[in-house]
Amino acid sequence: MADIGGTNTRLGVISDDQLTEVRKHPTGSLSDMLDAFHGLRDEMGTSPRAVVAAGAGPVKDGVIRLTNAHLDLSEADIANATGAKHTFVINDFTAAAWSVANISEDDVEILQGISEPPVGTRLVIGPGTGLGAGALLYSDGHYHTISGEGGHVGISPHNRYEVEVFEAARQIAPEWFFGDSLALEAEAFLSGTGIPILHQAVSLVEHGQADNRSAKDILQDAQDGSTQAAVNTARIFARHLAAVTGDLAVAIIPTGGVFLLGGVAEKNRWLFDDGFVDTFNAGGRFTSIRQSLNLYISKQEEFGLIGAHNFCDRALERISS
Repeated sequence: MADIGGTNTRLGVISDDQLTEVRKHPTGSLSDMLDAFHGLRDEMGTSPRAVVAAGAGPVKDGVIRLTNAHLDLSEADIANATGAKHTFVINDFTAAAWSVANISEDDVEILQGISEPPVGTRLVIGPGTGLGAGALLYSDGHYHTISGEGGHVGISPHNRYEVEVFEAARQIAPEWFFGDSLALEAEAFLSGTGIPILHQAVSLVEHGQADNRSAKDILQDAQDGSTQAAVNTARIFARHLAAVTGDLAVAIIPTGGVFLLGGVAEKNRWLFDDGFVDTFNAGGRFTSIRQSLNLYISKQEEFGLIGAHNFCDRALERISS
């Protein structure tokens, strides 16, 4: 299994349904990546039955365009490098969605609902480098993944203060906005890449100048209460992430649960407090629907590799039948 990012690629071996031999390599060029695949195959001493590579980008005709790594990876490339009989390339949030197919109460932190995630359609929202969204539809006793671009839905100001922040953001990153409105792509604020843009906008409103810092430093300052700009940034981030998650949940009605995952969620659990849950539930006439949904944070550290494995199991099952 491979979980391919713009900077690093994680490779793992599944044997007897257990994830072992996790390796981390710089993603580099296509030849670098395929050398890593081939090296792990040589280390194993035999060709794997199947290889699944998950990455950020669109998939078409057995080729994934890895937008962060700026390269194309094909199933044929993987087969040549590993000797695998079956090879698959999938979107990273297809893998993220599959990561919750077999998830149990031991793998989640409960924000709302019952401890054991029930069987049923499931929604995953992942604030990491970007903002991913994926879903597993449950039908006829099986899960079926659907891919989308939930991170690119629009968000708009919730109050007068945020109007000023969104107006300031237009000065910094006008390409993220929808036409001449104050609505912008959710990923522009709700991601590791977007948090610094949001913080710059808040700093412009608060101090008249944009303070350019990393998402990690901003969120650490917010947690410590070191600066008001960081605190306001974290508050806006959490409020809008909760609202987008609730909106997408209403669209899908995931009776099997809503799951938050990804680097920002994994490293900043403090953001997901009672206020987050209250905003998730604030749905006007559909508030009761939102309150009925189970809301979790996934604690799976290797969710990309786990999801690739679950996808592979289902794909091989379909091939054999």
